[in-house]
Amino acid sequence: MGECFNGDDSYVGDYQNYVTSLFNYPMYYTIRDVWMYGKSMRTIQSRWGSNNQHFRDVDALGLFVDNHDNSRFLYTNSDHRLFKSALAFALTARGIPFFYYGSE
Repeated sequence: MGECFNGDDSYVGDYQNYVTSLFNYPMYYTIRDVWMYGKSMRTIQSRWGSNNQHFRDVDALGLFVDNHDNSRFLYTNSDHRLFKSALAFALTARGIPFFYYGSE
């Protein structure tokens, strides 16, 4: 599982030419914007379109809500309801769900 800590689909997508799978950091930023900061759910649709355009295989990307490299969701937004909704999205959306210790 590769990692490119960047939110630009065109930049991160190129890495899939060299590694089979990597974390979907662009979608991570969208998840954060929607559930943590209250932006429109339409940004998810826009991100999927950009993912499809720039990645060879969106289903091989790791999808996550938070991890050890970023501040945890509940540190920034203590609303457990929103956190659980974001986790449900990551579990059921396209890609390979990744959950880190403490999120369970």
